[in-house]
Amino acid sequence: MKKILVLLMAVMLVFSVLPVIAGGAREEVPDEKVIRIAEQVPGLITPGSWDGQAFSLNSSIYEYLVEIDVDSGELVPCLAREWFTEDGKTWTFKLQEGVAFHDGSPLTSADVRFTIERTQDPALGHLKQQDFSSVESIDTPDDYTVVLHLDEVRPTFVYQFTDYNMPILSSTYDYQAMGETQPMGTGPFMLEQMIPKESALLVRNPDYWQEGLPKLDKLMIYFIPDIDSSISMLEDGRVDVVPFITPIIARRIERTEGLQVVSPYQEQRFISMAYNAEPFSDNRVRLAMKYAMDPHLIARSMQGELGESVFYDETPIMNILAQHKELPLREQDVEKARSLLAEAGYPDGVSVELYYASDHPFNQDLAQTIKELAAPAGFDVDLRGFTRDIYLSQYWLNRPFLITGWGGRIDPSMLLYLAFHSRGPWNESHMDHPEVDRLIDLISAEVDEQKRQEYYDELQEIFYEEGPLINVQVPYLVAMSDSVVNYRQPLTMIPQYKYIEIR
Repeated sequence: MKKILVLLMAVMLVFSVLPVIAGGAREEVPDEKVIRIAEQVPGLITPGSWDGQAFSLNSSIYEYLVEIDVDSGELVPCLAREWFTEDGKTWTFKLQEGVAFHDGSPLTSADVRFTIERTQDPALGHLKQQDFSSVESIDTPDDYTVVLHLDEVRPTFVYQFTDYNMPILSSTYDYQAMGETQPMGTGPFMLEQMIPKESALLVRNPDYWQEGLPKLDKLMIYFIPDIDSSISMLEDGRVDVVPFITPIIARRIERTEGLQVVSPYQEQRFISMAYNAEPFSDNRVRLAMKYAMDPHLIARSMQGELGESVFYDETPIMNILAQHKELPLREQDVEKARSLLAEAGYPDGVSVELYYASDHPFNQDLAQTIKELAAPAGFDVDLRGFTRDIYLSQYWLNRPFLITGWGGRIDPSMLLYLAFHSRGPWNESHMDHPEVDRLIDLISAEVDEQKRQEYYDELQEIFYEEGPLINVQVPYLVAMSDSVVNYRQPLTMIPQYKYIEIR
């Protein structure tokens, strides 16, 4: 009861600030073009330590050297108008001219240099520290040219700049002091007001460098603690966009006049089994869990069909990516699972705790399905669901059995190092496999595409035979008003509100 009262008070508090920020904006200024967004309550939002929430906020304030075209999936210019490399070790970027930060300072090569060097600040603990540690030196021959010299060949290095923690920051702004309360970049919208953990008002950047953009005047972002409250706001016309909805909610929205659901891409649910902790430190236990699963039933529990709207794999490479290797689908075999558990020293079964973010779409149903499927094989699964902020801050990375939502990466090598290399900062399964490390390093450095694919294939075969992962890929769903036009959000997870219109 106490938890419910706290939640209701939080929702009421958010509702109470709506007039303060929105002020009935459309009624007072009828010609203003405004989008109102209900977003999850964020943790840290400063690039480098940003935990992957508050996408609408950060993607509208900050910008990247390159971005992804939602139609082609190809890299296209953003703050860098062109880039090239001849050997994969020396990368040259030519910057757009006439770009200014929100504080009026011009974007120059010094800012790009600062952004990259900032990743190596030991006091910061930047989440891209390892990925940019190969930058040996940086030349800035003029204000609009940046030359990176790497200490190794990295033929796909440019994709590192699509990571949501790598927007270009100002070299003269104090992000350590002001990044959480006064975020500032070159983006199409600039912060006018923010109440931390509650709401933010963004206004059109009048000096934005791309002519004709953005098409909106304001973004009003409300940080709502639960999805049901967000959907109620959408149905009542108090917000226009709600990301991260569930399939059940999607069906409800699709039946509601004036509302729509879009699915820009697939995202992943990693079921991770710790490589370094009992019982999953024994590969026979990991295999037993895999044989206990029924991929078709899991897909149906996700309100989809296997191979259509839901995909299932035992490797971290998404099925939609060219690097994915098709491996035999492991069908459920309860007897084999029980036999493997007995061989591993658990003839009477084993008890495990499954930790997950209960308020993240698909997780609750997936956790319950895993529990039910694993029981006949001898796994007694105790479900431990927490809100996403608590899960990430208290349990993620330090519990042996997890469900975590992972966004895809347009270049899968970025995810491989981050999540599965023994030195990866987000290695939630604590995988420490010398051959996996070697293959990840080879993939990052291989120029020849065919050879690089051979390394990807070999890596996926290792995951299939002894990996700590089940990868359930589900649609990322966004509910919105029919008045929202041209919603764009590529696989990088970064929504592009500068292109959105409202009718």
